[in-house]
Parts: sequence; C-alpha cells; structure tokens
Amino acid sequence: MPYNKGMIYLISGKQNIRLKSQMKKIVEKSLAEVDAMNFVRFDSLLTPVQEIVKEANYLPLGYEHKAIVIDNPYYLMKEKGRNKVESEQDYPALVNYLSNPNPDADLIFLVNTNDSYINKKIEIYDLIEKNGQIVEVPEPEKKQWVDIVKQYFKEKWPSHIVDSEAINEIARRTDGDYASLFNNGTKVALYSNRITYQSVCLLITRPLEENAFLLFNYLIEERNAEAISLFRDLKTSNVEPVILISMIANQFRILNRVSYLSRHGYDSDQIAKELAINPIRAKILRKNSFVISRKIIDQTIEALYQLDLQIKSGIIDRYFSFELFLINFSRQ
Repeated sequence: MPYNKGMIYLISGKQNIRLKSQMKKIVEKSLAEVDAMNFVRFDSLLTPVQEIVKEANYLPLGYEHKAIVIDNPYYLMKEKGRNKVESEQDYPALVNYLSNPNPDADLIFLVNTNDSYINKKIEIYDLIEKNGQIVEVPEPEKKQWVDIVKQYFKEKWPSHIVDSEAINEIARRTDGDYASLFNNGTKVALYSNRITYQSVCLLITRPLEENAFLLFNYLIEERNAEAISLFRDLKTSNVEPVILISMIANQFRILNRVSYLSRHGYDSDQIAKELAINPIRAKILRKNSFVISRKIIDQTIEALYQLDLQIKSGIIDRYFSFELFLINFSRQ
C-alpha cells in the first residue's frame, strides 16, 4: 500500500492480529522510529473524539510526523450500542478535522469486524472515504490456509520437522484463525521438534463448531456417556454451556428441515444444495433423520430454549443443568 503523508485510514476485518499487522505496516512507513511521543493509541469506548482531534492537531517539538490509532470506533457501526462516553462526544469536531486533516499526522481507525457492519451512510464514514483510504482486510480462503500454515512453521520454527499430515490437521483445526494458529503452533512446537499428526490431535482442540456437531451426533446416536465426556472436556476449555445450547439447537433446527426434505424425496446432494451445507454433513443429517421423529426434534428445540432462558435468568446452574440435559436426552 503506497504511503501518503497525513493520511486517514479505516481498516476493518474480523481478525485482530491481521488488523494490527496492517496498522503496523502503515506506521512503519510513516515513522522512522516509534515512541510514546509520535505514536498514540486511543480507545473510543473511553475517549471522546474531541480529545483525539486535539491530539491529532498537536505535533511534539522535534517530530515531523505522528500516528494516532483509534480502537473501537463504535460510532462507525450500524449498531452503536450503549456507551458511557457517548454523552460527551463532540462529533462536529471530528467532522471538521476529517474535512481538513493535519498533513503531519496519520489517523488510523481500527474496526474489528466485517465491513458489512459499518454504517456507510454517516458523514464521518463519507469523509474518511473521500479524504482517506478504506482498507478491508480479507479472510484467507480455505485453499490458501494450508500454505499459510506451512509458511508459518517455515518462518517461525525453521528447525522443526512438520509432517504433511500434521500441517493439514493444524490447518483444519485452526480453520483460518490466525490467533489460533499462532497460539496452537507455539504449543505443538514447544512440545516436540518433530510435529506429527498424533501430537496435533493431542494438543490442539477441534473447532468449536465441529465439537458441537460431534456432541449433537452423540445425542442422536444415544451415546450419552460420550456426549457428557466431550462436554466435560469443553468445560475445561472454558466453553460456556449457553454457546453449546445455541449451536446444538441450531443443529436440531437443520435436522428438522433435512427430515422434511428427505420425506419429500430429496437425496443428500439435493439437501446440501437446498440448505447450503456441506454434502458430508447433509448425508449424516439425512441418515439421522430416519432414527428420530420430528415430534422429538420439536420437543428438544423447545427444551433447549427453556434451558437457555433459565440459565440466562440465573434460575439454574449452567453446567449442572446442561449436563443433566445430556444425561436425560433420548431420541425415543
């Protein structure tokens, strides 16, 4: 990305690590050396915009340029939510600055979410787009991720031997998540200089969605003891029951639709296309739809709804009540 002196940037993306990396590239191009005087960072949930503008207009003695990073600019979102600092905001001051920015300062807005959640109809966004640069950091494609995992170990752990099966399994278990790759990559690398498929399975947990689907399948197959064992493993990883309840309820809703389509003559491939799900998953769900009635499915969805409501209301203990649900579940 070419550097322009005194630029305004809005950088958005789902992965905080990649946002920071993009921000770092911009800062390194504009500042010969970074210190507390020429690099300032604000949290918009704590600091009103007029204080940020004041900082942007101020250049310390002996410095030719500065960079100001703005985290959590909630006022750029479609859903702003409630924030204590909102009552103090002087948005006209920010609008005035964006209309005539200081040529000796970079203003960098970091938005840790998809571009689709940004409100592009407001004046602030319009001025950033007009007088600055909008940068959307894309998610890596699945076909790229294996190569990214390979490159990570090549650069970070050059003396390690990493089996190809291990690379593929790490790619599958980290599933495009850079933070997960860095954390889990360090974990397996510190475990042994030879990274194998077995060590990956031992040290890196499956993606939560995959675990939720496995938990769901255990229930459908009436393997309650294995479902409980898996839940206890997830509990040690601080996975909240309400998250699992939501994900399992969603699986039952999909199963309900699969059951309906299956009974109307749809095969697995047609179901996968109709519901936009993985063909292998569609095949498993179609098989499951023959061993559990839609009446039980509806009852289970309602039971999970009530369980979620009672947990969030503080009526029942979240871990005990969800484990009790797993113990008592029956497809009959």
